[in-house]
Amino acid sequence: MRFLVRTVAGLLVLVLVGSLTAPAQAVGKDFFMSKKFHGALVLGLGGLLLKTSLSAKSEANDDYDLYIAAGEAATARQFYDDSKRHDTRAAVMGVLGVSAIVYAIHLFMKDDDSLPSPKMQEGIVNVKGVSLGIDGDLMRKKMGLQLRKGF
Repeated sequence: MRFLVRTVAGLLVLVLVGSLTAPAQAVGKDFFMSKKFHGALVLGLGGLLLKTSLSAKSEANDDYDLYIAAGEAATARQFYDDSKRHDTRAAVMGVLGVSAIVYAIHLFMKDDDSLPSPKMQEGIVNVKGVSLGIDGDLMRKKMGLQLRKGF
């Protein structure tokens, strides 16, 4: 497990160093407003979240071991609740950490700063004036596909 963690950490450091040595993509802006700098910050945040996730998981395992060894029902319940709380925290922090690292890699790999925003009014697929889109209703808590025909 330690070998895997060290390998992944080494690869992330290699990507970070490789992307920071390339010229920043922000034209006419300073370095602190570039995507490379923000990517480095998000990558650091992702690493911190993953470290928090691993420590919460080890705390959950320790609490579960204490739950197994507990003699009284009240203390066993307390250790079990703590174990569940730490497991939930580990899962949430792990997902947030991985998503932050993926977003940081996206920021490092993105070439153009001036990409146009997608036109969501046209729908997902548009064939001969008929478009297929996704529409949601927050009050009914439903989502559905919607066909639109433009004239």
